[in-house]
Amino acid sequence: MTVGQMALQGSSAQTAASADVDRAAVTELESARGRELRGYARHLGLTDDEAADAVQEVLLRLWVTLDSGTAIGQPDAWAFKTLYRLCMDTHRWRRRAHGLANRLGLGLTASPGADAIDRIAVWTAAERLPERQRLAVYLRYRADLPFDEIGEILGVAAVSARSHVSRALATIRATLLEEEDR
Repeated sequence: MTVGQMALQGSSAQTAASADVDRAAVTELESARGRELRGYARHLGLTDDEAADAVQEVLLRLWVTLDSGTAIGQPDAWAFKTLYRLCMDTHRWRRRAHGLANRLGLGLTASPGADAIDRIAVWTAAERLPERQRLAVYLRYRADLPFDEIGEILGVAAVSARSHVSRALATIRATLLEEEDR
């Protein structure tokens, strides 16, 4: 066996050992703090299903981060902080979706399932828009960018970006109201 082969064999053994340590750290965190993590997500306003999904996402991100070689001194603190950020992202996304639906004049229902259906209908209608309008709406309501930045990205003035979004919203509103009448 050559020195290079021994180095590769040693390297793969270290990688396997590292993966086992990463897996053990994530499993240990889930066993020790999983219930608390789910409770924290519920406390932050997620449904039971959303909380379970968010905790799984946090554990996956932890594993990927550890596997990349990044040292995390306090995995449980890291997990709670990451979970908090995921929950806030979920709330921001909902707020933007509600804002868009309200601007379209679509009153929202209280049911989470119906809310998802409303979001799908809005973004499906947005997919049918002309390219500039579609991009402007996406950048405004998905990327949460101000009109100045949208204008820079599209290569137009901020006032034109605002106009693209306004026209797009009018088209989406008309499309959804037409579909609702059917």
